[in-house]
Amino acid sequence: MQIIFKTLLLSLFFIGFIQAQPPTNRYNEALFANVTETTNILFSTNVPQPRPGGGFYETLTGLPINVKEYDTQNVNLRMNIFQPTGDTLTTRPLIIIAFGGGFVDGGKDHWSMRLLAQNLAKRGYVTALIDYRLGMNIFDEDLSKRAVYRGVQDGRSAVRFFKADAAGSNTYRVDPNNIYIGGHSSGAFIGIHNAYLDKEIERPLSTYAWTQSCGFLGLSTCTCPNLLCLDCVGNNTTQNGAAKAVFSLAGAVGELTFMETANDPNIVMFHSSDDGTVPYNSGQPFSDLSWAVVGFDLPIVYGSNQMNIRANTLGMNKQFYPYTTRGHSVHENGSTALYTNIVPDISDFFFVQLLKPVTHTITGALSVCASNPTRTYTTQSGDARYYQWTAEGGTIANPDPSLPNVTINWNPSAPTKTLTLTPYSILDAKGDETSITVDIQNTFTNTWTASSGTWSDKFNWSLNALPETCHQVVMPSQGSAVTINVPTGTISEFKTMTNGANINITLEGNAQLIVKE
Repeated sequence: MQIIFKTLLLSLFFIGFIQAQPPTNRYNEALFANVTETTNILFSTNVPQPRPGGGFYETLTGLPINVKEYDTQNVNLRMNIFQPTGDTLTTRPLIIIAFGGGFVDGGKDHWSMRLLAQNLAKRGYVTALIDYRLGMNIFDEDLSKRAVYRGVQDGRSAVRFFKADAAGSNTYRVDPNNIYIGGHSSGAFIGIHNAYLDKEIERPLSTYAWTQSCGFLGLSTCTCPNLLCLDCVGNNTTQNGAAKAVFSLAGAVGELTFMETANDPNIVMFHSSDDGTVPYNSGQPFSDLSWAVVGFDLPIVYGSNQMNIRANTLGMNKQFYPYTTRGHSVHENGSTALYTNIVPDISDFFFVQLLKPVTHTITGALSVCASNPTRTYTTQSGDARYYQWTAEGGTIANPDPSLPNVTINWNPSAPTKTLTLTPYSILDAKGDETSITVDIQNTFTNTWTASSGTWSDKFNWSLNALPETCHQVVMPSQGSAVTINVPTGTISEFKTMTNGANINITLEGNAQLIVKE
């Protein structure tokens, strides 16, 4: 029994040690060779979708481009979820991806969306390809906005699915505070409006109860139902469907005023100026086809270039990648491959803006007495879970990567003495490396640099450290009297002291200053 118990403890120790080791460059490279896909997960049930309206153009194209907004059928929506195979991290960021197709065509299994989901998952994200309701009336500017709004509702329902899962069984190990959304074309519209159409007052009027021509030759009117609030349709409606950030491949926003402040969600955009489907600047979508369709009537939208200008004005955190020859499929390099920059640029944006720990500083002695070479160094805690400390010219006395402090036994004879810290976040995002170089001597001069002040404030000393046993303390002459208070309880030993003119040192209580020589 004792042997079994020791073996169990040893196993738990090694398991804990392995789990404490963050992977190298998660989110910055394809760290995982494979991904695991779970297909057709139901996330939204019985949501109303308009029925096709018929007519010449629907018959010609086979697409629901003349839908009857007043006549709906309930449908269920599903998603495919991709996870890095073998990943043991318990909390991970999520990217929800929506396909393009003008809200009238397409599906979650589109090849380029699958490549996006797979390759982002290999970098350490959980990814989800979602379906959303199709059907638009392209002959009525107001009614067409209902299609976009339904898509936004469905995207928010997908966000809510994962927030509910994180609050319950946590099947997918998603961080509910780091859910991002985006897609291509209409899928990008869904992501963009998730971020910026976030108030009831911003809803298009036609998404409330609205009238539509109906009946024989359209001579009658029918009432289109109220589409309800952003989080009122689908499942898990007690959750909030807002994502934290957005990526957009050839997307646009309905109104630039939806982008309101510097604190709005971050966005990374990709768009080509020769896009004839979604305007790079502003205009009607499908401008390259509108001439061939009698009665075509879609609203003006504002593409990535205009959104970028608006974001600059507001001071938002954003990134814009403009092109000139990629057309509407700004991410597709041919019919089977993505442009090589797309996945790294999406991943890097989320990493730098939202996942990476802040730059850490190292606090501790830079000038070390050779007689006392063991020192403790600290850094800020809070946004890191793992601290990778390395010491050149010294040994780490307490190698615990979960702690924001470390004790170093410096070797005075080493030619270089450097302490380096690399922090990792709770999501294993690698922070910037920070280093300090330590000087070890038998004697240092430590000079008082303030006028009147407190002895125990290290910032009053030239070494940014309180006097210690190898220090030669220098109190420079002052033009007028200054007072240096030594607080009660202070016992300070140092090598020598040189006092200049007009220096008054006041010892409070049992404070002591001890000159060793």
